[in-house]
Amino acid sequence: MPRFGIFIELATPEPVEMAGWAGWDFCVIDGEHAPIDNAMLPHMLRGARIPAFVRVPNSAPESIQGALDNGTAGVIVPRVSGAGEAARIVQAARFYPDGRRGVNHMVRAARFSLEPVAEYLASAASRTRVIVQIETASALAEVERIAAVPGVNELFIGPYDLSQALEIPGQVLDEKLLAAGRRVIAAAKASGIETSVFVNSLDAARVWIDMGADSLHYSADAFILAQAMRATRHELGMLVK
Repeated sequence: MPRFGIFIELATPEPVEMAGWAGWDFCVIDGEHAPIDNAMLPHMLRGARIPAFVRVPNSAPESIQGALDNGTAGVIVPRVSGAGEAARIVQAARFYPDGRRGVNHMVRAARFSLEPVAEYLASAASRTRVIVQIETASALAEVERIAAVPGVNELFIGPYDLSQALEIPGQVLDEKLLAAGRRVIAAAKASGIETSVFVNSLDAARVWIDMGADSLHYSADAFILAQAMRATRHELGMLVK
């Protein structure tokens, strides 16, 4: 059965906490498109009652390390170009011998030094999820190689950017995009890792569930709130017509 998560775009801890109370399986704090930085992250992560991942703005080691040191369950890295970049992402996200992530045991992820260094380093690999986005033409062309990179746990399909790369912008249920999605899912399964995808409608969710996606990132807090506001205002207006 697929897991269901939600993107957090509002730069405040409350939506993260609400997602847990509301029964979502996980949430993704969006550091790529939302005004959320490393100074805000600890406050948002403290509200997490479910696994909270961070989509970092890019694959720079400092972006990845900043999110992980703050205690996120894992990172989602956008606009990955190919297997070489995926390997560099793993290097930045994992400690030796799997990578070269900088070690500081006084950060939030290590309970501000209250977790012994040896335990912190030993458990980091199992509790840190590395997710790379497949949303560029170059990444799609190399998806089998990306999936095979040791240390990558999941391929995340970004359908809107991928639709642009496929020259069908915004057509996220076009057969051309779905064919690309099937290729990503097949590559992930062949390498024993998982696949997730962003969806923004129940119709899209049904399609990707049937295709075998392991996780669905359904919409975002800002979208759901805005739609509910508009619908409620419309319903109130109908009372006086």
